[in-house]
Amino acid sequence: IMIERRLAAVLVADMVGYSRLMEDNELDVLTRQKSHRNELIDPEIIRNRGKIIKTTGDGLLAEFSSAQDAVKCAIGIQRGISDREAHQNDDRRIQYRVGINLGDVVFDDGDIFGDGVNVAARLEGLAEPGGVCISDIVHQTILDRLNEPFRDMGSQRVKNISRPIRVWQWTPNASVVRTIPKVALRQRVQFTTSSDGTEIAWASVGDGP
Repeated sequence: IMIERRLAAVLVADMVGYSRLMEDNELDVLTRQKSHRNELIDPEIIRNRGKIIKTTGDGLLAEFSSAQDAVKCAIGIQRGISDREAHQNDDRRIQYRVGINLGDVVFDDGDIFGDGVNVAARLEGLAEPGGVCISDIVHQTILDRLNEPFRDMGSQRVKNISRPIRVWQWTPNASVVRTIPKVALRQRVQFTTSSDGTEIAWASVGDGP
């Protein structure tokens, strides 16, 4: 069995209120969900050079080599779902939460594991319905590349993660505010490859050796 470790952007998506929706009208929800997957979600992931690792009844796990691609994909999906479900009553509307993290992951037998995946799953749980939560390293990576509004949620304590995680959230109704926190102006995230081929993300703050 080939086990591979590398840096990847991990996207975790989950349907809001899945059990309630299924109990209310199982066939209708499954039909709409299949349509969203075939016509929007899967094509958007492919278009942004992502790969679906696995699906669950109410969500999916995808991997991208670029954090920017992962965030563009997530926002495109969320906007598309909102448009496609706009005619539904609030209590019947399909919505997703999405979490994205950039970190070290282990690829094993077609699945991925590791801290990078665990953090992405916790970020998904913090997102508002229809929203996207990203880790600080993802935000630093896309800061000057995507003109999208992300709100600083500060440091969050999440289940089974010992360290606090700084979280940024995008929601469909937020307006673009180009006010960048001072730490974001000073910190620069870059990438390099070690002698054994491992991809590493590193951040620098300030100037000097």
